Amino acid sequence: MFFKSKNFLDKEIRDYEELSPRSIATSFTPTATEEIIEEEEVLSPTSEPEQVPDVYLGSGTSFQGDLEFPQLLRIDGKFQGKLTSSGRIIVGPEGYVKADIRLAEAFISGKVEGDIFVEDRLVLRGRAEIYGNITAPVISVDEGVTIVGQICVSTKKTT
Repeated sequence: MFFKSKNFLDKEIRDYEELSPRSIATSFTPTATEEIIEEEEVLSPTSEPEQVPDVYLGSGTSFQGDLEFPQLLRIDGKFQGKLTSSGRIIVGPEGYVKADIRLAEAFISGKVEGDIFVEDRLVLRGRAEIYGNITAPVISVDEGVTIVGQICVSTKKTT
């Protein structure tokens, strides 16, 4: 009995190996009801902005004070103070921010101590740690993220 099932499994494995990823990908034909998106910028809830940051605080860099920036800030070092912008922030996995954050969008993979107010969306990724209250209309949270504080999901403008 075991011999027969082993042969059956071997045949299944051979059949699977014969289907290469190339043959699977080329055999797909979308139906008329499937939507094909071409050359549109579509951001998934977990995608990160691809533009070059206006301000970059690299690993090993420390900054204390008030910081205003026009579009995009990336923090891989340490920041303490106040962040205000109509743009976006990326806090990398090694980044640490001790500030209240008030922006359009935030993508956080590091540690933030302070309240977060975003007008569009907040994305918490990897092992992000948030110690403070969150107010945002859209929030995406990965498994493994730590949040100590209250979360308010509201479509109204944050204040």
